[in-house]
Amino acid sequence: MIDIFLTCYQRQEFARECIKYLKERTRTPHRLTVIDNGGNEWAKDQVDRYVPLWTNTGIHFAWNTALSMAEGEYFITSDPDLLVPDTDAEFDWLYKMTHLIEERPDYGAISMCPHVLIGATPIDPNDPEDVKEVDHCGAVFRIMRTEAVKQAGGWEFTTRPQRNHEEKTVCSKLHGHGWKTGRTTRIRAYHLFGKDNWGYGDIPPEEHGHNPDLRTYVGQFDNRDAYDPKTFL
Repeated sequence: MIDIFLTCYQRQEFARECIKYLKERTRTPHRLTVIDNGGNEWAKDQVDRYVPLWTNTGIHFAWNTALSMAEGEYFITSDPDLLVPDTDAEFDWLYKMTHLIEERPDYGAISMCPHVLIGATPIDPNDPEDVKEVDHCGAVFRIMRTEAVKQAGGWEFTTRPQRNHEEKTVCSKLHGHGWKTGRTTRIRAYHLFGKDNWGYGDIPPEEHGHNPDLRTYVGQFDNRDAYDPKTFL
């Protein structure tokens, strides 16, 4: 069984949709946990485990909480504003992500690729590699090797509530212990950007990490019905 952890802070409308897709599209045995910063018990009856953190303790504290709860060889960490793809009838996204990291015993983490990379160039569907080694991989249904993350000491021990670029921290620590990190090239998640400032309310782009120059490019893909058939290439 694979533990899937979602962290959430005031984005329940996106998280509910994320959970809906997970339930519909995940057939591999798993246990779904929501770790809710500033929790108000909104997901208590929707998931297997609900962990309310009554004040916003920040993403590092939330992911360290997930690490302390992970029981298997691998676990999934993800932001809540993403939708898993519907791959095929025989093997779902979780089976395929697990297979990718099992094939690569030197990898500590592999994230799914969002349909548009944030702050970077678009993905190339013709890339010959299933997994591309990268300096850091974000929490996009990221599969992590429990042994590796514990060896690296997890995330920062901080309760800062602002955006912390957790992927740079944990991946740098993994690299320091000899582990590689990567991103898939053919399994893609759909990112619910939102319509107003990409779903981040009054937070300007330079603070939430989204590149406003990609807004037009995102618009070309912001059609879920058209996107779903090509999520697995």
